[in-house]
Amino acid sequence: MTERLPRWRDVANSLSEGIRNGIYEPGKKLPTENDLARHFQLNRHTIRRALEELASIGMIRTEQGRGSFVCDDPVEYRIHARPRFSELMKDSNRPTTRRKLSLRRMALVDAPDRALARDLLGGVPDVIVLERIGYSADRPVSYSRHIFDAGLHEGLMAALEAHDSITEALRKLGLESVRRRTQVSTRCPDSHEASLLRIELNDPILRTVGYNVTPAGRPIEISIGHYPGRRMQLAFENFQTADQAGVVGVSHDPVPRSDA
Repeated sequence: MTERLPRWRDVANSLSEGIRNGIYEPGKKLPTENDLARHFQLNRHTIRRALEELASIGMIRTEQGRGSFVCDDPVEYRIHARPRFSELMKDSNRPTTRRKLSLRRMALVDAPDRALARDLLGGVPDVIVLERIGYSADRPVSYSRHIFDAGLHEGLMAALEAHDSITEALRKLGLESVRRRTQVSTRCPDSHEASLLRIELNDPILRTVGYNVTPAGRPIEISIGHYPGRRMQLAFENFQTADQAGVVGVSHDPVPRSDA
C-alpha cells in the first residue's frame, strides 16, 4: 500500500510545478497564505509548512510583512577590460532586447550625473547622453546612462542613433573603447529606477560606474548602470588583483544619491 504524502508536500509540489511551468514568474509574488489556504482547502499552518519547504530549497523567498516571492534566476555580468552587455546576453542563452529611452545632446552643466562625467571628461562644453534599458526574457535587467564627449567625433550622435550597440557605433567611427576602472555600489532605487526595472522601492539594485577610454587613454564615455540585485550578479574575472580590474570601490548607499 502506497503511503500518502503529507498534505503540505502536496501543496509544495503543486506550487513548484506552477513555478516551473511559468504560472508563477520569477520575481513575482505568490498568493497570500489565506488565498492558498482557500484554494487548497487547508489550514494556514499546512500552507506555511509548504512555503517553508520551497524557501529551504531556494525556489521562493519570504519577506516579513510582504509575503512570498518566486526567486529570480540571476544573470551573470562579467566585468573585464571590455565588458559588453550584448556579449553578456549572448552567453546567458536567453532571449534579449534593448530599447533606447532617449538620446540627447546638451551642455555638460545640464547633464545628469555631471559630477561623475567631469571626473572622466574634464571641462568639455557639451555631452551626448544615451539612456537605454535591457531585457532578458522580457524582464528588465538593466537601466543604463552613457555620457560621451560630444566633441569626440562629429558623427557620434548619428552613429549612436543608427546602432543598438555602442561598441558597433564606435567601431563605425574607427574608435575602440576599453574599461579603465569600475566602481560598484548597492542601494535602493529611486521611484524612476524602480518603475523602469519593475521592482519595489525597497528592492536592492547594483550600481556600476564605468570609466571608458581609447586604448591610448583618451576619455570616451562614462557609463552608469543600474541592475536589479536579485536578477543580476557581477563577476570580476581575468585579473590577478582588483587594481588590475580597475575596481576602485565597492560601497553601500542606503538611499538614492544624486550628483550635482
